Amino acid sequence: MRFWSDYHRHFFFICSCQCLATLGLMAMVPIMPLYLETIGKGYEPYWSSVALAAPAITGILFSKKMGAACDRYGYRFMVVMALAGFSVSMFLMALSESMIGFLMGRLLLGAAGLSLTLTAFSCAASLASQRGQSLGLLQSAAALGSLAGPAIGGAMMDFWSLPLFLVLIASFAGMAAIVAPWLLEEPIKIKQPPVSGASQLLTDNNSGQIVQKNTALKYWAIAACLSQAAAFALVNVFVLFLEGRVQGLPLATSAGVIHAGAWAATMLFGPWWGRANDRYSPRRNFFLAALGCAISIGVLPFIHDLWLIVALRFFQGACFSALAQTIFYALTLDKNNALPGAGVGLAKQYLLAGQIVGPLLVAILIPWVSVTYILYWVSGLFLLSAFVAFCVTEKQTKSTLLSGATQLTLQEKN
Repeated sequence: MRFWSDYHRHFFFICSCQCLATLGLMAMVPIMPLYLETIGKGYEPYWSSVALAAPAITGILFSKKMGAACDRYGYRFMVVMALAGFSVSMFLMALSESMIGFLMGRLLLGAAGLSLTLTAFSCAASLASQRGQSLGLLQSAAALGSLAGPAIGGAMMDFWSLPLFLVLIASFAGMAAIVAPWLLEEPIKIKQPPVSGASQLLTDNNSGQIVQKNTALKYWAIAACLSQAAAFALVNVFVLFLEGRVQGLPLATSAGVIHAGAWAATMLFGPWWGRANDRYSPRRNFFLAALGCAISIGVLPFIHDLWLIVALRFFQGACFSALAQTIFYALTLDKNNALPGAGVGLAKQYLLAGQIVGPLLVAILIPWVSVTYILYWVSGLFLLSAFVAFCVTEKQTKSTLLSGATQLTLQEKN
């Protein structure tokens, strides 16, 4: 009860915005080629891939800067700015009648970094003992948007108007930006501890150099990229795996329902993993969850019964709900960390990199190997991410992550 008594004034608002952000992002994902045909003159299929990748590209470019801006200018202020940017991006996508305008909206969607700023605000506003619970509930809100977005977007495309739906999302985001200053309170900043050797490290020019010097950051960054690459590679090939295993049922509908089941598991188990992060080591939790993903995907090629496939994907979704939130938790772990935005921004950068690496890996492999072998690759990526995270010691996690996040923000100020 204490969690809600301390946090209820703004946390419901933050979770609602997180759900809205994911809803807007995911509404167009499965129907992107169909929608672009309605606005693109001389449309070519590759534009769909460009549009899908655009938010991830700008997200990688701006994540570190957005995270550092949260620490420097205030978390509430950056939430308002991100909501405004998200609203403008949705209006651009809804109202554009050309491919250029639509792509500008997609690029702005990634640059706005709404999910990043909401996560940074949640980390900064939570008590140290409740940070995992906050991130777990945010994960469930994102999963709800991922579950509802494709279904609502597809129905609006078929039976009404998808642009109208995007305008509604943009309008809600705009209203949220207006009321956010009154609904949110700026988190109390903890006095920043001194950073040893900071003057020498200020000569670094980018976060990559900091990651190379910081063992814990390096391991968590690699684990983040590998786990997201595995997840997005799985999405690309799962419907192909179902061919021949779905008998008497529509293939596309079956794939959609199974994906929805996985997201439902993510929504249900996100808070459970969040509480586990508050109680146990994030390294332990990430290792177990990534191992569970690896096992559930690795055994899929041996399964032919549809109900077992559904059960394995549900289990994989339950395990997957731990991964991203544990990365965020680990990079903002220290209770004295006055710079959670920098840690969240760095984590987001490598998670987005994985979203690009995964589909590219599938594109490279699929002309040469069967879908079954690609699933083995996916399982291997999850397994590798588990062991990379396991290499992080507790001492490294608590003593070096704060230093790396602080260095990033100091660079932004200079």
